[in-house]
Amino acid sequence: REWYGMVVNPVTGTVDQRETEALRRTRRQGEDTMIDGRMIQHLWTHKTQDHPWLSDEELVIDRAEGVWVWTQNGKKLLDGFAGLAVVNVGHGRREIAEAIAEQTVRLAYYPTTRQFSNRPAAELAAKLATLAPGDLTYSMFAVSGSEANERAMQIARHYWLATGKPGKYKVISLQGGYHGATAGTFAVCGLPQMVEAYAPLQVPGFAKVTPPHPYRDRGAGTDEELVQRCAAGLREAIVREGPDTVSAVILEPILSSGGIIIPPLGWLRAVRAICDDLEVLMIADEVITGFGRTGRWFAVEHESVVPDLMSVAKGITSGYVPLSATIARRHLADAFPADSKQENVHPNTYAAHPVACAAGLANLRIMEQDRLVENAEAMGARLVEGLRGALKTRAIVGEVRGRGLLAAVELIEPDGSGRPLDAKRVADLDRKAWDRGAILYARGSVLRFAPPLCITAAEVDELVGIAADSIEALERDIAG
Repeated sequence: REWYGMVVNPVTGTVDQRETEALRRTRRQGEDTMIDGRMIQHLWTHKTQDHPWLSDEELVIDRAEGVWVWTQNGKKLLDGFAGLAVVNVGHGRREIAEAIAEQTVRLAYYPTTRQFSNRPAAELAAKLATLAPGDLTYSMFAVSGSEANERAMQIARHYWLATGKPGKYKVISLQGGYHGATAGTFAVCGLPQMVEAYAPLQVPGFAKVTPPHPYRDRGAGTDEELVQRCAAGLREAIVREGPDTVSAVILEPILSSGGIIIPPLGWLRAVRAICDDLEVLMIADEVITGFGRTGRWFAVEHESVVPDLMSVAKGITSGYVPLSATIARRHLADAFPADSKQENVHPNTYAAHPVACAAGLANLRIMEQDRLVENAEAMGARLVEGLRGALKTRAIVGEVRGRGLLAAVELIEPDGSGRPLDAKRVADLDRKAWDRGAILYARGSVLRFAPPLCITAAEVDELVGIAADSIEALERDIAG
């Protein structure tokens, strides 16, 4: 019997401590649910949240383990996009939590401005020098992928100033490319609808060129011809702007936000050759593709290309603590005197944060010990093959493509025209997958996949089944 919040034995009149605590715990959980439902409304992002079919309470992800997440209401979901292609080692890795806790007690924070450093930052920089291709051996740490790309453009600018070519400042990027949400990265963003509001703030002269999109642009030609055509467009853009004014070309090896556009092999080599010929730096944005996502440590390794600068984030800590880095080749660092006391690229307050770097080191140890790069290659092949097999008769599927555990299903109108399926229709796949037990990412005309790299064969097959069932249901809806 309950009496003033306590459970009392009606026979003896004594308080049952165990039952009382269970009652209080249950009520706390209920109160938390109600509080969370109200609290989420104070988040700015909630004003534009794109899950109108979910209640506020259902939007709260409470816990996660491996490739699975649970809402606070108890719904279990397969995380088919690793948050935002972030949680490479999977959720709930105690090794990273312990590294974070230990470092927090030892040294939670000290700035790396004024040439100070800390042990985890130095160790992580040294580790990255062994993992990154070629002579990419100098790391500048920041907090987000946006900042890493900003830093890359800033390092490029300072390099040209140091080498006596102050007129080189422009950055060429790709249509459909995305490099962050800061003023500088919006200037090189190739998604017009995202940056339209900031057009008055942007510096003129930052040209955009067409990337090779095999499904949409190959036509009756070959991949090689498509690469040559797009490479010629890049060269023309640099020449038109004037090579003496162009600092760098920035590109994602795979254009993620643009629709998981996977250029044919040979594209990165062509870009590297053009940059070398016209004295322009090459910046590879590996914020999403880095740290095993494509079945290699870094996506540029598929073509044995070494960019001048490489931006990384997301998978560097698997999202356990925010961290990013801009990694530079030796010849860029050599342009600055070793004994210089003059700061060039200004580090921010949290650059090389010791706790974040400790998380990064623990994360990379897991990746090596669990052979997650190799698993990404094997499970990625299984994912693409499974999707192709399950969707081969679907009229609204134009193509299944992927590299490692970064894959996409291109959706088309069922009339045989090959036109992209209406984006509102595609967005319905989010809800259909949710109802069937998975979180997928459907935008534009593309259903995207980027699960944690620790995913097993059985979990891949379950993900394929949910996606195929969702697409079949959408096709039935369209047919009326």
